[in-house]
Amino acid sequence: MTINELFALYQQALLTQYAGQFKAQHVQALHEFLRCRTNASGQLKLHCGACDHYQYNPMSCGHRHCATCQNHETSQWLDKQTAKLLPVPYFMVTFTLPFQYRKLAWQHQKVVYSTLFECAIATLKEFGLNDKTLAGELAMTAVLHTHTRRLDYHPHCHVIIPGGAIDKKRRQWRKVKNKYLFNEFSLAKVFRAK
Repeated sequence: MTINELFALYQQALLTQYAGQFKAQHVQALHEFLRCRTNASGQLKLHCGACDHYQYNPMSCGHRHCATCQNHETSQWLDKQTAKLLPVPYFMVTFTLPFQYRKLAWQHQKVVYSTLFECAIATLKEFGLNDKTLAGELAMTAVLHTHTRRLDYHPHCHVIIPGGAIDKKRRQWRKVKNKYLFNEFSLAKVFRAK
């Protein structure tokens, strides 16, 4: 069953139950989703010049939140990103701001978030350079999360790191040999000190 079929079945119950919470653009989007790839959204006429065959295909709604017509674009984007990955394991390291600093972080977000990133990246770079196996510069991507899934204020950053480092002196790639990147307790100790 598709999301559009669910919308079609429960549209009235949904609109009734959440009448006060739906904005005009939400209702408009819902109507566009229901019309997506049906005759109500129009048709594309395809013609084969060789055999004189005609085919009519319903058009997509084109709404950016539509699961039906944006799925193809999402899949293409994911395939492109996957093709860019290095053939190594990837690791995710999370750095969390201590509970005691949350009020301060809320009041001075720009400074505190920048400091959080600087400390996290500096910690990882030091570990990458000092590790016996890697002894090189790490590549990484860091993302800030300010809230938990329950929407509690909880500033932390996730850092994605490919399992290897570049030794610039030797112009050599060194791959991680362990199932983990660095010891979490050592990372935490150095991060807290920073």
